Amino acid sequence: MKKLGLFITLCLLSMVIASCTKGQEKTCQENPNQPKCLTSTTTTTEEEIKYDFGGKEYIIMVNNPNYADPFSDEFEGLFQRERQENQRRVEEKYNIKVVYKSFYPNPSWGVERDNFIINYEITGQPQAHVYNIPTSSIPILAMNEVIAPVGKYYEKYAHELFEYKKPFVKFKDNYYGYDDIFPNTNFGLYYNQDLLEELGYPKDYPTQLWLQGEWTWSTFESFVKELNNKLDEREGEYPMGGRADDWAYGSVLANGGFFVNNSFEIGVNSKETLEALEKLASLYASPGMWSSTVDFSYATEENFKKGKIVFNPGESWHTFDISRLGGKEFANLGFVPFPKGDQVVNGNAEYRTLVSIWGPETYVFTASFENTPEEYKHMIFSTEIIFKIFTELRYFGSVEDTYIDLSIHFLKYYADEASVDAHMSVIDKAYNDYFMGFGEDSFGWGAHHYNVQISNAIKQNNVRQQMTILEQNIRNAIELLAQGR
Repeated sequence: MKKLGLFITLCLLSMVIASCTKGQEKTCQENPNQPKCLTSTTTTTEEEIKYDFGGKEYIIMVNNPNYADPFSDEFEGLFQRERQENQRRVEEKYNIKVVYKSFYPNPSWGVERDNFIINYEITGQPQAHVYNIPTSSIPILAMNEVIAPVGKYYEKYAHELFEYKKPFVKFKDNYYGYDDIFPNTNFGLYYNQDLLEELGYPKDYPTQLWLQGEWTWSTFESFVKELNNKLDEREGEYPMGGRADDWAYGSVLANGGFFVNNSFEIGVNSKETLEALEKLASLYASPGMWSSTVDFSYATEENFKKGKIVFNPGESWHTFDISRLGGKEFANLGFVPFPKGDQVVNGNAEYRTLVSIWGPETYVFTASFENTPEEYKHMIFSTEIIFKIFTELRYFGSVEDTYIDLSIHFLKYYADEASVDAHMSVIDKAYNDYFMGFGEDSFGWGAHHYNVQISNAIKQNNVRQQMTILEQNIRNAIELLAQGR
């Protein structure tokens, strides 16, 4: 039944997506210059230029080269054969060797990776032509002028389906990234379906409320208060679990609020944001309601993994990460989006959700080749050629195929197709917040770090005071960035 239900779901999804994207995608006969249509024997209408970079390495710096290289047995991604064909064609056309390298000594998302790129670029020692980063890193890299704005090349080289991603790589008036990764929402609430059924609730109860349009903050609040009367805090049982700041990232956007947008407007003191945070603070103050002991390095409360907590926020990749949801001791993991806040239900605010707290991943381009003389651009790397080559390495599958693959992937880890349907219903509600884009101030364990300030505002129930302080801290950080910190 599970497979049959998914098959029906995917068929319906295919028809919806096909109708939505009709007219956007062109066949290879209509536009043979699309990256997905190019092969080593394809000619283009571009003025013929003989490129010869003398066998130079074209370096793409990523988390794990084996996962990114389409010729690796460990490649993780879609369209491996097509990517291999693109790479062969590109290497022959430009006389280059495409090389995937890891960041050394493997700096992770955020501050360490930002500093790695900045320190090498500003000293004239670029370590790569292309860097893999989360979009939240774009502001600090752009304001330090170590990555090149590439929006001026989009019309000439970008695939038409990149329109979906453009808003996520924009900072102020420029665009900095390019990739073929659709910005799908990953963030939501995971719940213990087995525990809810033991407590007497119907299967998929929260998910069904969402699918019926009834999963609002008011409904959620009443539900967790009801659960609190049924669960035993002395046994480690709670309705809610996980980091307070993770709950904030989801709840604020679900109420139409934001933290920092791509124009560097600050929203931590907006009506929508304050309302969401104060509602969370009220729940946290309720005895027995919420267990939040997990370290900032992780996201999943231990007692959630042990089957004693109903809700825990997370991202879809957490479902197979053994240190997070992948380490759960119960069988059926449900998914439901964050409940719609009052400003969305009763006002004019827009419901949104995150791809990830760090933003979706993308690729940005070194700023070290912006002054290559025009007459040498066929043999010496320039920003334009670096970007052009990268676009020809990418491969865009259809939106339809991507969404179907996502549905199949989710079903591997979700309890059933109802949770898949709920996730797919918000897949296009993705929003990119730049709250994590301020270097070392954004994330850490100290009281001055932004994530800790958000968490403390909820736990200490002093939201307005903390947000006033946080707003000023962010303004100070923006001023420092403007000075080229």
